[in-house]
Parts: sequence; structure tokens; C-alpha cells
Amino acid sequence: MAERPLKVCHVVCYRDPRYVRTRTLRAALETIDGVRVIDAANSNRGLSRYLETLWKLLAARLRENPDVYVLGFRGHEIFPLVRLLTAGKPLIFDEFLSPSDALVSEGKGGALGRIVGLALYPFEWLCLKLSARILTDTELHRDFIARRFRVSREIIDVVYVGAVESGARSAGAEIDSQLHVLFDGTFLPLHGMDVLLHACKLVEDRPIRFRIIGGSGKALEAFTALLDALAPGNVEHDTWVEFDELQSSVIPSADLCLGGPFGGTPQARRVITGKTFQFLVQGKPTVIGRVEEPVAFEDKRNCLLVDQADAASLAAVFEWALEHRDELPDIGLAGQQLFNERFSTAALGRQLEPVLRAVS
Repeated sequence: MAERPLKVCHVVCYRDPRYVRTRTLRAALETIDGVRVIDAANSNRGLSRYLETLWKLLAARLRENPDVYVLGFRGHEIFPLVRLLTAGKPLIFDEFLSPSDALVSEGKGGALGRIVGLALYPFEWLCLKLSARILTDTELHRDFIARRFRVSREIIDVVYVGAVESGARSAGAEIDSQLHVLFDGTFLPLHGMDVLLHACKLVEDRPIRFRIIGGSGKALEAFTALLDALAPGNVEHDTWVEFDELQSSVIPSADLCLGGPFGGTPQARRVITGKTFQFLVQGKPTVIGRVEEPVAFEDKRNCLLVDQADAASLAAVFEWALEHRDELPDIGLAGQQLFNERFSTAALGRQLEPVLRAVS
């Protein structure tokens, strides 16, 4: 008789149902032999998403009685009700981002944000304590969570962010007299948009063009103010490009992509950005801010490494890339090979499988 599949319920309640972390974690679960994934994720983006997710979770519990539950990114918002509805079964919690630390250490929300962050700490600690296992995205974050929340490092597991591989294209850019450089992001403090703009200004007289995509709210206001003040003549800014267009045409047309982070904030020194993986999967030469994560990034072999919070260092990388354009395609291909080995959907599945087996 065939062994019954392990039933794993993936629970998500985030305003962006197509967020990369959500999609890659779900895809990784689907690759694991002997696992059947049950969906309890929202499709709505507004406040109704909370009721939608909880209703799907309740229906899954009553109809399927899953063996394991995985609560995805930003699950803090509904953790108490999820833990109640999953009582008696192991719950794996994705601590992809610490909301209390983001408010306290990264300056999100200013002085009021720091106060809210301090108040959130005990609640976040309780979420972690009530979880059977904890997921995060780097070894550096694993150490940070264990230290900050006094949680055993042994129950924290690293699953890298990876990338959405469907629709990704490995295509070279059309070579012309200018080096085309791409950045896409949300302009969080860890991204270091001020560092990037100052670096752009330093190479203003060189044949390098920058396309910067993203930004909203106060972060966009600060970026726009600095852009206006510096007035670099080599920067084009768009606030938004659809993900599918980014994948199919914008990334393939770039000569060099900026994964970052460049901000030098505490969080910046613990992460590998999602955009880094999205560039690597397409075989694009990618500039990465240095972090002490043991993932085999090698400068000028499979990426270009740069010191964080250092506009001059970043500008020097742009100069090097311009003078060594013939080496960039090989660097991109080596980065793609590293992605396939360490960060692909199949690789993430191999990281997740022992976590599921440990609690089932």
C-alpha cells in the first residue's frame, strides 16, 4: 500500500498575494516528494483578506485535517487566530522579516515607529515561542533571531528567498555605446537609495545610464528630493513596472543589475535581497552589497561585490563594469549557475523537506 502523502497547509495573509517570498516558498513545497500542499492563501488585497484566509484555513482544517501548517510572510498579523485554528498540529512560522526590529533598527515610521516596535517585541517573541519551527532567509538572520528573541538556534531553519523562475529569460542586452544599469526595489532604508544616487552622480560624465524603478510614500519623497538636488543627468526613474514586464523585457535589456543592499543598515548586513536572486536566475551580472553569508559569492567571478554605505566604492564598480564589458556575460552565467545549485526552486525544496519531516 502506498504511503499516505504528508498534507501541508500553506497559510498566507499579505496585501500582495504574488509577493516573491510567498510564491517561491509555495513552489518549493510543491517540489517535495510525498507532500500534498493545501492552499489557505488570500487572493484579495484589502481588509477582506483576513476573513478570506481564516475561512480557507478553517475549511482546510475541517475537510483535510492537514498534518503540518506553514504560516507565510507577515503571518504575525493573524498568528493568534491561526495558532488557535491549528491547535494540536505543528505550525512552522516564516520569520522572513522581524516587524519589531524593522521599526526599531531600520527607522521605519520614525520615533513613533520605534515606540510601536518596542511594544511589538513581546508579541513577536510569543509567536516564535508558540511555533514548532521557524523559517528565515539567511544564516545571519538565523543568528540574529536566536540572539534577539532568545530562541534556540536549533529550531530555526534557513530557506533562501530564491526567485520566480517561470517566465524568466536568459537573454543578453543589445550592446551599444552606453552601459545600461537597472535597479528595482521599494526604496527601504536597507536599499541605500541615497548611496546609489550619489554613486550615479560620481559617474555622470561616463557613458552609463541608470534606470531606477520603485518607491512610494515618504521613501519616494526623500528619493525624489535628493534626485532633484543632485540632478544627475544619467538617471531615469519610474515608480512602477509590472512584474511580468520586468521579467520579460526590462531585466533582459540591462547590461548590469543592482541587487544591493547598499544601505549599510543592520538589516542590510543580514540579507540577500530578492531582486538579487531575480537577476541571477536570468544570468545577469549583478552588483551585490557585501554580507557575511556563506553562499559562495565571488567578486568578478559570479557577481560584483561592493562595500555597503559607500558611494565611491559603488561608483568604482560601475567604472570597472564599463571598462570590462566583455567579461560581464561570463560573470552573469556563473551567477546563474550558482543560483541553479543553491537557490533554485528545487534547492529550496531540499532545504524545506527536513523541516517538514522534523515536525511530522
